Amino acid sequence: MSSDGMATVVGAVCTLLGVAVGALGALAAARVQLRGAIAQADAVLAQADATYRAALDQAYATQRAAHEQWRREIRRDAYAAFVTALDEAREMVARPELLGSGPQDGSGPLQAALRAVTAAFAVVELEGPASLTVLARTAQQRCLAAGEHALRLAPRAGAMRLLSSATGATTADRSSSGSPSALARSAHQALTQLREAAYRYENGHIGRDAYDSARQRASEAVDACGLFTADQARALLSDPSWEAALRMGGEHADALTRFEVARGDFVSAARELLGPEDDTGTARRDGPA
Repeated sequence: MSSDGMATVVGAVCTLLGVAVGALGALAAARVQLRGAIAQADAVLAQADATYRAALDQAYATQRAAHEQWRREIRRDAYAAFVTALDEAREMVARPELLGSGPQDGSGPLQAALRAVTAAFAVVELEGPASLTVLARTAQQRCLAAGEHALRLAPRAGAMRLLSSATGATTADRSSSGSPSALARSAHQALTQLREAAYRYENGHIGRDAYDSARQRASEAVDACGLFTADQARALLSDPSWEAALRMGGEHADALTRFEVARGDFVSAARELLGPEDDTGTARRDGPA
């Protein structure tokens, strides 16, 4: 091969090598650019994902906060309704002398108030939490127990209130034996004599006939004054020594105290559970325990 042909071949080969090197360089540059573009796209996607997740977390947090606030309001209303029911029952339980004999079918005002307490407790039991439900159950049970004591004491307490009011009333003619106040004073005197006779009979100072005679006079005087229901008259005459009445009065006072303590425990726990932001709601409405 001549020198000119060899030069041509070498030139062609160099040209091909130059093209190949250029192509490889362009390919490498393209790959670098592609990697940069991919990295940039990944960064954009990561940023978008982070933004999306942050927005989603914020939405979840807002939803949870709204749900918790809704639950808080539901619980606050349930707790307030329960305490209101307790207070309405307590007003009647604390004054058994104002209850009267009441109907025997359980439809009296105190029985209705006690049923309202049980109904309000059922809502607290559903809303929880368990720690507060325990305190609510204790308050409900002690409320019912105090109510039972008040109902047992009511006939005698009501009768004594009526008797005290009648004997203390000012009348135009206190000497009239037929006036309501005179009949009430006669009944009071007869009951006092019956109490004395019961004490003397229990201690062996008089016989059965003397005691029965005092009881008969008291029964007639109680009937004559016309102040009392059958339950009230029976309560006055069945416990002439007042021992049962004093015992029931003490039991009623103890039951009322335990009820008030349980109510206070529930109110304190509810306030702590609901937090200070609810002091304008349940806390102020409940009043002191």
